[in-house]
Amino acid sequence: MKIVKLDSSVYNKISAGEVVERPASVVKELTENAIDAGATVIEIFVKNGGLDEIKVLDNGCGIEKEDIKTAFLPHATSKIRTAEDLTTISTLGFRGEALPSIASVSMVEIRTKTDLDEMGNTLKLRGGEVSEEGIAAMNRGTEMRVSNLFFNTPARLKFLKTPAGELAEIKSTVIKLIFANPTLSITLSDDKGVIYHSEGTGLGEAIRSIFSEDVWQNLLPLDFTKNGITVTGFASRSTYFKMNRTYQIAIVNGRVCDNKHVTTAISTVYQQYLMKRNYPVTVLKIDLDPSEIDVNVHPTKAEVRFSDGDRVFSAVYHAIKDAVEKDLTERRFQFDTISDEAETPIAPVSEPISISSVQTAEPAPKFAFDPFIGSSQEDFHEDTPILTGMRENLQKVREATAKSEIVQSELSETKEMYRVIGQVFGTYLLLEYRDKFIIVDQHAAVERLRYDRLTAEFDKGVAVQPLLIPLIVTVSPDEYPIVEGKLEALSRIGVEMVPFGEDQFKLLAIPEILKEIDLDALVKNILSDAAEKEDRIIRDRLAYAACRSSIKGNTYLTDEEIAELMTAYFKDGIPMQCPHGRPAYFVYTKKDLEKLFKRIV
Repeated sequence: MKIVKLDSSVYNKISAGEVVERPASVVKELTENAIDAGATVIEIFVKNGGLDEIKVLDNGCGIEKEDIKTAFLPHATSKIRTAEDLTTISTLGFRGEALPSIASVSMVEIRTKTDLDEMGNTLKLRGGEVSEEGIAAMNRGTEMRVSNLFFNTPARLKFLKTPAGELAEIKSTVIKLIFANPTLSITLSDDKGVIYHSEGTGLGEAIRSIFSEDVWQNLLPLDFTKNGITVTGFASRSTYFKMNRTYQIAIVNGRVCDNKHVTTAISTVYQQYLMKRNYPVTVLKIDLDPSEIDVNVHPTKAEVRFSDGDRVFSAVYHAIKDAVEKDLTERRFQFDTISDEAETPIAPVSEPISISSVQTAEPAPKFAFDPFIGSSQEDFHEDTPILTGMRENLQKVREATAKSEIVQSELSETKEMYRVIGQVFGTYLLLEYRDKFIIVDQHAAVERLRYDRLTAEFDKGVAVQPLLIPLIVTVSPDEYPIVEGKLEALSRIGVEMVPFGEDQFKLLAIPEILKEIDLDALVKNILSDAAEKEDRIIRDRLAYAACRSSIKGNTYLTDEEIAELMTAYFKDGIPMQCPHGRPAYFVYTKKDLEKLFKRIV
């Protein structure tokens, strides 16, 4: 086959496929151009999720009249001149691909004015070809208007999401741009009004303008320098987490990007505090010599490489570790002080203490215990018709069991097989069983028993339970595509969820087997970024439901409750592990103990 040189209209579209993946890509590239132009105020407007129109207005330096057409030529840039310049890049753009790529697959209008121009200049392009030139009255800066994206490449349109889904991608992109440029005023709007607005007064203000107050209150400030690398920003407390990584943002020399050394450092710090598939919130600003990073890895510049990744890992690791450990120490000190010196918590200094506000704490109500009914103290803080009904039904079951001679015979036979030595730390049960000494993690064992029972019910078939009042779930921009991508799979296992507005979904029905689950717990798992496949979705949810309803640590049981739990254990056998893989018990023989105490060698 003969080799030919591709026409510019063809290779421009190929290049556009690498740079302009969706409307959010256009927003990113145009906003970064505005930042490089020295803008202090940037306004972004999108219509129909950016599919119909994207407009970016800035007060930057503008483009000189003779350079406007040149800016839309492939590889035309004002950022670098020689290959050596790539080693010291300090701007966000430098490849000269964004404007020609955008113009080749859309209709573009640019209005721009420099300080030296008396009037602004305009240029219109359609599919990369100039269609109109002119002048306009305007202030210094640049206005870029992109409409009918992918009008000449309809195949690309098939791969785009719904307008709501594309808007979510844009919102996610703008959030990162705001965090990376906290001293700039950046506003995102659509035809319904302002979505995000950052005043440009610092990273803390930027975070508070985007994230909820709950997130902000659980963030720790970072300020660490080591080996020429400075790490600032914020990271969450050891006890605060999200169900996916969308709240982890890394900014290297002002550029939002991904790097495995950074993500690994974050995971390493928190692995001792958070369970699997729980992720901390981090907004990290990492600054180092530009010559030590390579940003020319991909056309989108979303990935960077470090000349010494281990140094970056060390700096990020110690920055977060020091902040987390300091927070733990301070909170431990406060806790010890309260325990040793006062019966009631100390009110914040900023708030006056009112005698009427000091209330005597009432003892927590005693909870009904059963291996398969929610039994943690936090689940029974107040009576509700549901809980009252659960207790009444449980009492009826126990009364019926007490009348059964067969069951009583089984219980008596079972109790003869073991002896309860006691409970340690409100968490571990100590048993003597024939010639064995057993330590049982009561939470893990009950969790597994409940999980096995729930999955057995699920295997019988999926029955759907409509919700009397649909639950409205509000998601972040990064979480929207996660949920949207799961809707079909969720439907197959009885979770009916539909889009409801730009950043919301409506939960209409759930599998009947999950009717007792805390819906917030179910939603958190749906927001998880773990890969979902068929009934794995529901089994993960069942595992989470079993965990949440299991006996919590530091829960002291009565002899009667322990006996009831042991009956369930020994009837079906103590499970080896909880659904998450943690051991439920350890067994030691008499010989093991004698070796431990050196009675035998």
